[in-house]
Amino acid sequence: MKPLKLKPVFVRPNRPARQRGVTLIEILITLIVLSVGLLGLAALQSFSLQAGQVSLLRTQATNFAYEVADHARANRSIVETSGNVPNTDLWTARAAELLPGGTVAVAVSDMEITVTVTWRDDRENATDADFEITTRI
Repeated sequence: MKPLKLKPVFVRPNRPARQRGVTLIEILITLIVLSVGLLGLAALQSFSLQAGQVSLLRTQATNFAYEVADHARANRSIVETSGNVPNTDLWTARAAELLPGGTVAVAVSDMEITVTVTWRDDRENATDADFEITTRI
């Protein structure tokens, strides 16, 4: 009897079927998700800067209105009569210097002074902004 020749059996490891381009698709999806996230961060930064600018202008207007009221309180002779205060040219020039399109209006009645500061709000579809204080002098 002839000896039986056995051929060696090679066991191949379980390999998944060939997948071409899967890594490329994963990278493209990652890039899309990353770019959307970065665009969101850029928009958030833009809104933050815009809000900071609006806050700065409102703070300058508030400080200026209190400055005008303090000047009127210190020099009562310019506000002793009721009505609009004359000679506000310096205040108007200062408001235009501090704020974009800045104006100031000062009115006096019964020893109370009302200071209204108005400026142009550069945000899209925004109306002019204003700040008003009323104080006794």
